[in-house]
Amino acid sequence: MLGISCCSFAQSNGLELLTIGPGTKALALNETVTASLLGGSDIYANPANLALEPSSNLNADYSSWIAGLSIAHAAVNFKKGPRALAFGFLGAQTDNIALRGNQAGPANGTFSISFLSLSGAYAHQVGPITLGATLQYLWEEYYIYSASGYSASFGAATKLWNDRIHLGTSFLNLGQMNELRSEASTLPTRFKAGINIEVITFTAPQNNFPITMQLLNDWVIPTNQIQNTTQSTTRATPYTTMAVQLEVAETITLQSGYNAGDTVRRWSAGAEFTIGSVRANYSLSPFETGFGTAHSLGINYQF
Repeated sequence: MLGISCCSFAQSNGLELLTIGPGTKALALNETVTASLLGGSDIYANPANLALEPSSNLNADYSSWIAGLSIAHAAVNFKKGPRALAFGFLGAQTDNIALRGNQAGPANGTFSISFLSLSGAYAHQVGPITLGATLQYLWEEYYIYSASGYSASFGAATKLWNDRIHLGTSFLNLGQMNELRSEASTLPTRFKAGINIEVITFTAPQNNFPITMQLLNDWVIPTNQIQNTTQSTTRATPYTTMAVQLEVAETITLQSGYNAGDTVRRWSAGAEFTIGSVRANYSLSPFETGFGTAHSLGINYQF
């Protein structure tokens, strides 16, 4: 979905926006984020990571998707000792969708498609393990129809070997939607397990800049069925995502991710620039189907 057209966004079952990003850094890593610290965006990726963040933080992101779809996201994480409390939202809208009914020919007008998620999360560290949970209120609108719903997500995470290995698991988007027109949209429920390894840190010989390389890997198991027609369903198959991060002088981080699943958005890339307590992010996600490239900008402030 979303990699095909706005029509697929409107007509497909499943709020697939919950599987995208939500933030710029997550897009750069192609959603290989179960064992990655994303700031407040952990609320959607793995809520347990909120308690592993080094400090409280606030982040905001804007993504210009294909077919005129805009995605906005913001979240704040309040960290105190072993506990963290976070709030966030994720919204998307595309306008000027042609209204044609079931027949070809001139459009009968235009309409908009909208989606909104309001969320809250709590995480707590117990010994070496952190546990977290997220609750979401969901709302979607298509033409003159709208529906609301709810979902919950759960996660666990830990760090090992002097924090050089980060492990995480999450169970995302368990819940339900009310009917939109004649049927309810299906939430993209999935189980994820991920690892983040700091492979090597070395110093550049000419300027003494430290360089750190991290490798990330997620395994994703969709647990819900996807309806192909009114009479048939299929279960989405498990897949893996991989990413690499290269941090230079604790100032510039280059990122790239690969999705081995059934997607038209295989590769992604991005960069993060750190100045004091502020981090600025950029990512791009090319689509293999010729629909163009999605771009995202984000900022994170630690306090």
